[in-house]
Amino acid sequence: MQQRTSKSAPGVALVQESCVEGPSLSLLRLPAALPCEPSLYAAAMERGTRRRVLALELLRHEPAQVRRFDASQFGLLTAHVYPRGTRERLELCNDWHVWLFLFDDEVDELVEVGQRPAYLKAYVDACLAVWRGGALRAEATPLERFTWDLRRRMGRLASEPWMERFVHDVEDYLYRGTLLAARHWTEGTVPDLESYIEQRALDSGVFTAENLVEFAEPGQELPEELFRLPLVQRLRLLCTRVVALTNDLFSFEKEVLWHRNPNNFIHVLRVNQGLGLREAILTAIDVINADTDAFVACEELLHASRLADPRLLGYVEGLKAWICGNVHWSLRTGRYSSPTSPFPELRRQASP
Repeated sequence: MQQRTSKSAPGVALVQESCVEGPSLSLLRLPAALPCEPSLYAAAMERGTRRRVLALELLRHEPAQVRRFDASQFGLLTAHVYPRGTRERLELCNDWHVWLFLFDDEVDELVEVGQRPAYLKAYVDACLAVWRGGALRAEATPLERFTWDLRRRMGRLASEPWMERFVHDVEDYLYRGTLLAARHWTEGTVPDLESYIEQRALDSGVFTAENLVEFAEPGQELPEELFRLPLVQRLRLLCTRVVALTNDLFSFEKEVLWHRNPNNFIHVLRVNQGLGLREAILTAIDVINADTDAFVACEELLHASRLADPRLLGYVEGLKAWICGNVHWSLRTGRYSSPTSPFPELRRQASP
C-alpha cells in the first residue's frame, strides 16, 4: 500500500518543528570493530576525484557546486569505510561513492530529472549500458563518461565474477531502487513502512559499496561459495539497512524539508504511524538499533561456526567499518550540517 500526500503541505508543519531540540544521534548503537585508523589517503583521494569530476564537467565549475563538493569531504568517508585499501583502489572506491552522491542529488533534488520518468529511465538505461560493457553514446552525458572511466579502471583490477556481482547490484540500485523512489516523488505518494525499507535498501546503493569491501584491498575477493552463504547474505542485508536508514536521519532536513521528497524513513514513519517529529526520530533509531543488534548476533554465529576463512572475517569487519564509518563521516561532513537541523550535533557542526 501507499499513501498519497500533498507535494507542499507535508513540509509546512515539519519546518516549524525542525528548530525544536531533537533526540541526540548518540542514541545510535555501533557494533564493536577492530581498532583501525582511517586511511591516510583521504586527501589524495579527494584531490584525484575532484580533478576528474571537474574535468568531466560533472560540477560545471559552478562555485556553489564546487563548494558543496569540497565541504562534503567524500575522501574522508572512503578513508573510514575501507581503511586498509591501496591508493589506486581507494581512488576508484571514492569515485564510485561520488558517482552515487552526484546521481542521487540529481534524482532527489532536481525536478527536471527526478520527476520526468521517461527522461530518468533513458538516463538510467544509458549508464547501465556502459556498466555492462557498452560503448559511449555520441551524446554521452558527463555522468556516462564518468561511468565509462570507472568501468575501464575497475575492469583492470577486479575479477570477472566480482564485476558481474557489482554490475548486478548497480542494476538493482538503478531499476528497483532509484526509479521506484522517483515515482513516489513524482506522484506525491508515500510507501508503507515495509515497502519503504525494502526500497531504501536498494536505492541507497549500499549493496554496491559493500562489494567494494572486497575490492579495496587486493586478494580479498570472496569466492562464490562463501559470498552466497545465507549468513553472509543476512549480514549484507542488515548492514545495508543500518547504513541506509541511518543516512535518512542525517539527510531528513535536506530531502523532506528543503526538497519535499517523500523518500525518507522519518517521513514515512510520520505519515504511516501519525507520529510527531521527535517520536518518529526515536522510532527510527529504535529500528536501526534493532538491526544493528541483529547484525552483531549474526556475526557471533559466524565466529561460532567453522567458517574461519580470513577473507570472510575481513569482509565482516569491512561491513562493520561501513556501519561505524558512515556515522563518523556524517557527523563531520558539511553535507548534512545545518543551523535548523532537528539534530543538535548537526546544528553545532554548522556553527561558525
